[in-house]
Amino acid sequence: MASVSRVTAQNQISIPVAVRRRFHIVPGTELVWEERDGLLVVRPKRFTLDDLRGLCAQRPKRRLSSAQIRAARDRAVVTKYGRR
Repeated sequence: MASVSRVTAQNQISIPVAVRRRFHIVPGTELVWEERDGLLVVRPKRFTLDDLRGLCAQRPKRRLSSAQIRAARDRAVVTKYGRR
């Protein structure tokens, strides 16, 4: 998939609809800009260790199943980022 964007005079770009849909980019999504072998790579920011630490900081008083942990993680992500 190849898409084109233009940088405005304010150094802003618009992300094409096809790209936003394909990568689930919504308002508030942080993008990571990296250089790899002389190419510019832009990708949505995903979970970081800090995000996981925040989820683990609130220890439940009872043991949770893997499914319950995943559900809690998904709820926390939706709350923080507004998406899944």
